[in-house]
Order: sequence, then structure tokens, then C-alpha cells
Amino acid sequence: MLFFAAAILYSSVNVLGVTGPVAVPPRVDVVSVSATQQSSESVRSHDDAASSVDVTAGADVATAADATTAADVSTHSAAVEGLPISSFATLRSCGADSDGRAPASLPADLDAPACLSALAGASSLTLGEFGESLDVDSGADLTLAQELGAGADEATAVRAWWSTVPTAQRTVLLSAVPSIIGNLEGVPYSQRNLANRITLSRTIDDLEQNPGGTVVGAPTQGQRLAMLQQVQQSLIPGYDGNDTARSLVSLDTVYPGRAAVAIGDLDTAKNVSLMVPGMMYTVSTQMVSFTNAAAAVQSSETFWSNTLATTTSAPESSAVVSWMGYRTPVMTNVLGLSLAEAGAVHLENAVEGLDAVRLEDEPRTTIIGHSYGSTTATIALSSGTIHVDDFVALGSPGSVVADAGDLAVTAGHVFAGAAALDPVAGSGVFGADPGSVVFGSKLLNLGSAVDPYTSQKLTAVVTHNEYFTTGSHAMRSLALIGIGRGDLADGRDPVPDGPQLVNGPSLEYVRPQDVSRESVHSA
Repeated sequence: MLFFAAAILYSSVNVLGVTGPVAVPPRVDVVSVSATQQSSESVRSHDDAASSVDVTAGADVATAADATTAADVSTHSAAVEGLPISSFATLRSCGADSDGRAPASLPADLDAPACLSALAGASSLTLGEFGESLDVDSGADLTLAQELGAGADEATAVRAWWSTVPTAQRTVLLSAVPSIIGNLEGVPYSQRNLANRITLSRTIDDLEQNPGGTVVGAPTQGQRLAMLQQVQQSLIPGYDGNDTARSLVSLDTVYPGRAAVAIGDLDTAKNVSLMVPGMMYTVSTQMVSFTNAAAAVQSSETFWSNTLATTTSAPESSAVVSWMGYRTPVMTNVLGLSLAEAGAVHLENAVEGLDAVRLEDEPRTTIIGHSYGSTTATIALSSGTIHVDDFVALGSPGSVVADAGDLAVTAGHVFAGAAALDPVAGSGVFGADPGSVVFGSKLLNLGSAVDPYTSQKLTAVVTHNEYFTTGSHAMRSLALIGIGRGDLADGRDPVPDGPQLVNGPSLEYVRPQDVSRESVHSA
């Protein structure tokens, strides 16, 4: 156990450069919108009559939305015409206490449909008061959003609700309660992106203008600001030549934070991959690098989709999510599963939200779990709540189930990557090794090779943090799996009746644990 923890720390320090405080990136304007301009081309609500706030150049998100709401409050103190009038007292039952503050814990008898109805029917003034009442520093807003949209049925209900909310009221909701709308599963991702960018912009502005004092033992306002600037930086496209638009599909501004950034259009992409990070990946330290890794995967998926397209098969669009949607462990708690179990619930909600939004146009969905994130994914995929088309475990410390067939993944579409000098892969700290013969996954070849389609050299993956390296054998396989062509990924297919390696990894990169394990199974 101590060897495992020390090895992963060594790997993280040397490969990721986690040797001290991360430099705060310069403040940049990452988005501009006009909250009053509508575009039918950006509608993602699955309601032809509804429209969406469009992203345009030249205006700040929060400023534009605030201006719209201010004008609306001054002229429309009643609810939107045709909708029931909702008072602050009604919304109070959705989380605000008698003092007008919203606690982190919600009432046990929370009536989600009534809350949604109240949000849709409230006046601008009422929504403004409710938004001000939410204690965002305690995470009350996210707690409410998660309660309203957690679960397949709930996310589907939210989707149906949002399609009936008039455009004018949507604009007011985006401004008054952006942190709720931005994290509400079932709301189209284009709208969530706008809402979360408003929250991000406002929170950064507040922290810059009001640095506040410090509390002994508590994170400083400076740490929180630096964390959110990392999110801001991660939204800038252009990494490795990939100019694909990025969207902020979830955001928790409470330190140490959570966030999810999508490269590509989650509302329309045919192929969607969610990348789940492992130990010591935090918003403050790895948000930018992990999102850039997601951009590299998205670029590779696009390349292979175009390369394999024929006259009868058009290229398919892809979206890849840098999903830092849970708190990952550090050295002091890496040997426990509590964070993985909590993260699995969030991951399940994210997949259920995707399924709800794309109900009539389901994408191919892939989960890529790295290190501790692979264990988190096996918990989610064995919970009985979600199903995905493909699953890849990279550098996994173990699966909570002993067989690939126990995961809610399309049969034959579970893959494992285990680098030669990766001390975590095959360690079995949290259960069965996804790369073992008996598990039933396809063990990916990570050695150097020449691509049979492009004749380009593929570099080997050797250590724990090299799986997302551009031009590597692993990156090729991840892209092919993400577009549904895992059959072209080089590796050892599942061999249920024998331990022999068939088309296995290059012997140059066989791990010591592989030799020991295969010898045992051959005996």
C-alpha cells in the first residue's frame, strides 16, 4: 500500500510537475455573449418553438445578462404573462430558510416539480431575491440543482420543463440563478454553458474586488480566485491547433471546486467521451492540462472519423469532456473508496443528464477512467443506473467488480491500458485488475509501432501519466474507441479460456506484474 502511494506521488511530481503552487494565469476574457440576441441555429432545447441565448462577440456575459435583468425587473414585477405568479415564500420551500438563506441541506420533502414550476413562474424581482438568498459559499445552489436533476427520471423531467419555459423567462433565470441552471441535468448544454460562464465571471469579479479576510485553516480567497482562473484559462480553445469551441457544462465555485469542460458540441455530437481523472487531479492544479488532454483526444477522434469515412459513411462529430466533477484523493486518503463512491454518484448523474438531453438523438458514449478515476467509473458502471457503449481503464488500481461482464457496458467494449513502468496499473489496490486475462477486457498495446493506416510512427506509453500523449499508441486507441471503432485498436482481445497473450503488448514493454500474473495463470 505504501509503495503504491509513494509510486503515484513520484509519478505525479515528476510528470505533472506538481512541485509547488501553480502559477496563476493572467486574466483573460474567455467568452462574450449578448443575453438579448437570439439565434435559431443555436437552439438545443428540442423544442422548435423555443430559442436559445446565442454566443456572440463583443459583450461580457455577466454585464449583458445583468443589464437585461435590471431592465426586466424595473418594468415587469409580475410573472411572465400566462404563468402562475410565484412568491418568494413558494421558492423558500425549495431551500431558503425563514431568514432568506438557503442551507446546504435541503428539506427532506422537497417537491422538485413544484420548485421547477416556481422558477418558471416567478417574476424577475422574485427570482432576483431568491438568487441573492442562496448561500453560494456553502454550495446551497449546487445542492438544489443536483436535487432537482439527479436521476434519469428527474433529468428527463427537467428537460421537458425547460422546453416549456418561454425565452424571456430563460434569460431571466440565466441571470438570476445561473449556478442552478448551469448545473441542472436535463437543461441543454448550450444554456448551461452560458449560465456557468456568468457564474464564473461574476465570482471572479467579486473575488478581485472583495478579497476579504482569512480564516485559520480555511482556504484563502486568493486560492479560490486562482482556482477559478484555472477554469477560465481552460475555456480558451487552440491547444495543439484545436480551435473547437469549449463549453463549461458544470461548475462548483466552492474551493477546491469541481468543473467539467466540453470540447465539441454536447447537444449534437454523435460521439461523446467523458474523461475521469484520478489522484491529485484538482481544479487548481490540473484543470488546464486535463482539458487540453481532452482536446487532444477530440482532435484525434475527429481525425480518425474523417480518415475512416467512406462514400457511404460520413464523418461523425465528437465531443470530449474534461470531467473534473468530483473531489479526487491526495496522499492522506488515496487508499479509501469514499471519494470514488461519491464521485461515482456525480458521474452517474452526468451520464443520466446526457441521456435525458439527447433522448431522441442518443450519442455513442464512452467513459475513459484514468488511475483512481477508473475505479470511480467501475463503481458507477456497476451501480445499475447507467449504461455506456465503451469503457477504458487506464493505469487502473483496480475494479470493484471482478468481471467486465459485471459492468454496464456493451459486451466486448471494455478496454484496459497498462503502461510498462506504471506502478499503479495491475496493483489491485481496489479490486480486480482490468488488464488481467480473467477480467475480460481488451488489453491495449501501448508499445511503439507504425500505424497501418497512416504509416506514421506511434510512440510508446511507459509511465502512469503518458496515456494522453499526442501521437502515442494509446491516443490512437482512445480515439478509435471513442468513435466506435475499438475493433481497430491494437491489443490482446479477451481470452476467457486461456492465459496466453494473443497480439499482446510489445515484449519490450511487458510489466513485471504481467510476467508474474501470467506465470501464475499458466501454472
